[in-house]
Amino acid sequence: MANLSSVEGLRAEGLTPQQAAAAADRSNAILCIACAGSGKSQTLAYRIARLISEGVPATSIVAITFTEKAADSIKRRVAKVLAKTGYSPSLIGQMYVGTIHAFCQNVLGDADAVYRQYDVLDDNRFTLFLMSRYPELHIQPLRARLKNSPYFETLEEVQHAWNVYRDEGISLQAIARLDGEVAQTLLAIEECLRRDQFIDFASMVRLVADKAKHDERVKARLGRIRHLLVDEYQDVSGSQEELVGAIHSLGAEIFVVGDDDQSIYGFRGAHVSNILHFSNRYPNAVEHVLDTNFRSTRAIVAASNSFVAAQLGPMRLHKEPKEHVDLEPNHLLAHHFDTREEEADWVADRIRTLMGTEYRQADGTVRGLTAADFAILMRSTRTGEGEARTARHLPFTSRLEALQIPYTLNAGGSAFDRPTVAALRQTFMVLGEGAISRPQAKDLIDTYIRPAFPRANEGKVFQVLSDWGRRIHAPMGATRQRLFPQALLLDLLEAFNVAGTAFSDDTMRDIGLFSRMLQDVESVYLSIDSSKRFGGIVWFLKQVAEGGYNLSTEDVVTRPDKVTVSTVHQVKGLEFPVVFVVDVVPGRFPGKRSSYRGFLPAELLADAIARGAYENTPQAEARLFYTALTRAERFLYVTGAAQLPGGKRTNKQSTFAASLADRALVKDPLHLPEGLQKAPPRQKEDESTLPTSFSDIRYYLHCPMDYRFRKGFGFSPPVPELFGYGRVVHVAIEKLHEQFLQGAPTAEEASQVASDHFHLKHIAPSRDPENRPGAYEQAKKKAQQIASEYVAQYSSDFTHQRQVEVRFEIPAQDCLITGSIDLLMKYGSSGEVLEAHVVDFKTMDGGENPIESEKLDWRALSLQVQLYAKAAREVFGENAATGSIHLLKDNQRIQVPIDDAAVNAAVANVEWAVRGIIAHDYPMRPEPDKCASCDFGRLCPKTRQEFRAGAGLPPPISTPAGAIRAAAC
Repeated sequence: MANLSSVEGLRAEGLTPQQAAAAADRSNAILCIACAGSGKSQTLAYRIARLISEGVPATSIVAITFTEKAADSIKRRVAKVLAKTGYSPSLIGQMYVGTIHAFCQNVLGDADAVYRQYDVLDDNRFTLFLMSRYPELHIQPLRARLKNSPYFETLEEVQHAWNVYRDEGISLQAIARLDGEVAQTLLAIEECLRRDQFIDFASMVRLVADKAKHDERVKARLGRIRHLLVDEYQDVSGSQEELVGAIHSLGAEIFVVGDDDQSIYGFRGAHVSNILHFSNRYPNAVEHVLDTNFRSTRAIVAASNSFVAAQLGPMRLHKEPKEHVDLEPNHLLAHHFDTREEEADWVADRIRTLMGTEYRQADGTVRGLTAADFAILMRSTRTGEGEARTARHLPFTSRLEALQIPYTLNAGGSAFDRPTVAALRQTFMVLGEGAISRPQAKDLIDTYIRPAFPRANEGKVFQVLSDWGRRIHAPMGATRQRLFPQALLLDLLEAFNVAGTAFSDDTMRDIGLFSRMLQDVESVYLSIDSSKRFGGIVWFLKQVAEGGYNLSTEDVVTRPDKVTVSTVHQVKGLEFPVVFVVDVVPGRFPGKRSSYRGFLPAELLADAIARGAYENTPQAEARLFYTALTRAERFLYVTGAAQLPGGKRTNKQSTFAASLADRALVKDPLHLPEGLQKAPPRQKEDESTLPTSFSDIRYYLHCPMDYRFRKGFGFSPPVPELFGYGRVVHVAIEKLHEQFLQGAPTAEEASQVASDHFHLKHIAPSRDPENRPGAYEQAKKKAQQIASEYVAQYSSDFTHQRQVEVRFEIPAQDCLITGSIDLLMKYGSSGEVLEAHVVDFKTMDGGENPIESEKLDWRALSLQVQLYAKAAREVFGENAATGSIHLLKDNQRIQVPIDDAAVNAAVANVEWAVRGIIAHDYPMRPEPDKCASCDFGRLCPKTRQEFRAGAGLPPPISTPAGAIRAAAC
């Protein structure tokens, strides 16, 4: 095994002296200042490996970051370093590496199982939450405060106020003393979230930070952390820093990594002062500086650093970055064009010129540049300019289209610019207006539907419009049905004959994006069974959804081979061989200074504002520009234009662009770097070791086209009426094990626990549950019965300590298998493990003979248990004695084979599926029974296709019914 305990040993692994010193430092609080491209992930990975080599339990290590992509990158790096240095990469499953929000959600679920049935609200869903409960949240009085009383702007301001309230930990009493209306709205939101069991990102962190002060279960969970590593520390908010401080005070060493020069999220609550004044809060803190840039050329490193140093002066931490190697060819150019048209023409032409240019990579291999190697970055892509308020990206994207250069618009583009999505939205809008006449329907088909869906069946379209129009606009007081928009979408797409139309992948992704929008609606709305409710959805699609969704719906595995057109914020953490920073003009870069203008009283935010949050300052603008510059590896172009579309005045060159200086900087737009040569274009290879959840893998093993509909195109399945029922029952069982540690509860106690925590979002309770019980009451009664029967028949489970939903990640060939596991553990008097059992609780019906039941897919069920058994052995060090599926509705426990051969076959199936996903091999594998129950069967041509040449077949899966091949095979 490698010697990782010393700086010398770490340097022998290839680390720089600065990286090695940071990884080896054993101080209690460490700030690692990581300049752009300086290999911070490598440093984090070796620090973790060093801890493991010194006997630190992996379970006591937590590494948190702020995006799933960054977390995935660190996981891959840690797994590789562990394997390289002689340690099992399975150890990554014992530690926590992930986002801070997922970590907090995990902590809350461990402390109280009820949090596991809370649904998460991202920004889009939070907006829908406010819309769906608008009257009871008392938002209308706040709307009157804004000029012209705009509805959606009011919702944005309310959401911002909520986030600030949670991030800063302001008391409602303090707000109420200064603004009773705002306090009333915030209190109503808090109560509704708790009642309806939703949780947003800001609340996750706030709840854990607050509970760390008084909740013994949370304190115990956080107290087990001995080493906390925080990535992108410059982006932490007030509540996040509270959490870091709380974990440190409970005994953990903290190692934070960040770059104050790249702190670009102050507008949403990041406190740059956290990193600038780290040593003030942690008096014995040690600092390390990673200043070798492995990404960029000498000119890019020097020019960007001299710019930010001049702009920030003493308001930045001192650092002197230098390039690792100055590879050629390279280019640094800044130019101010006469018009926006000239600027956009030049950018598109320069991309065309450089396409296929020979590019030598860090490992010495050579390839030709492809479209994915280029990025066009701007401060905002969607902000309008000129009298027509044309989106800022349009001059650039239209020129790319003219030259047939593919691009992806990562932020700010409208999904409804695409004909298929526009046709779907228009159909929803027409349905929202009331009963549809035949001429109206014919006009809708001819104007919108047929141009986008050329093989649409007119008669079927008429049928869908008639049927759904009648159900949506049923008279008040009549018998109503629960209606879900995803079901409407599937009916429409079937009528539009999507299955019989050879749409491109991009078009299918566009439709999938619309499906995901509707999934957000369904997650928050109980039903759309009235004109008013449906009208709200149409309004949402018309207003918010145009700019509120990420349109880069690329395949899961690789970045699409297209030019990236994006805001700077969207590409934070990414890098490109060629970067164009465009639209660099006064008022844009740098943007105008702005002060806090939200609903919360400004005097309550004075401290946060002083720490760099909620205002736009010249310093914040300089950091954003620096971040844009440092995305470039080899070619960096900074451009602007004197005359903008519809502009009435001439812009001088931006002070930011004019401040760039280096001996290599050129200003002649006709200049080309020397030594340009062509090479066969080949897209840069992405990391192939994907974090892959079992739930994703099982879709591929069922049918690769099913996987593609879900994960490649982004389609969401319809919501069943009892959606969430299995989770609620599962949580009831968890609560029993949480509350009854000394022995099994009685049947009556179990029934009461199930009743106390029962909650379904998509079925409303009856208004007269005693005399007229409805579906909600019947489901609740069944949950109580399940809990009672479980404790009666399996009381011996309570002689074991149950570990619920323990996270695991197992490295296998080309992938990380991720998931969670339920273990029943029996300990001896000295704490040693006497027995370990893997039990997967399911709320499926098995019938009298579940092994022969056609309702149960024993291949998928067995595969899951076998992977869990592997996790128990390799990750948790426990050799599971048995593995079983517990069918809660039937109260039966079925043993699943978990011997070595069965587990090895399960892993082989997963690895085979991942190889297929990486190869983009998605053949249709239709079978009558399988297709009849498929969520997307009506959209699929069902044409049998073979797997790629050489794919082979995975071994049969060991099940209680014998060895059976995966359904896809």
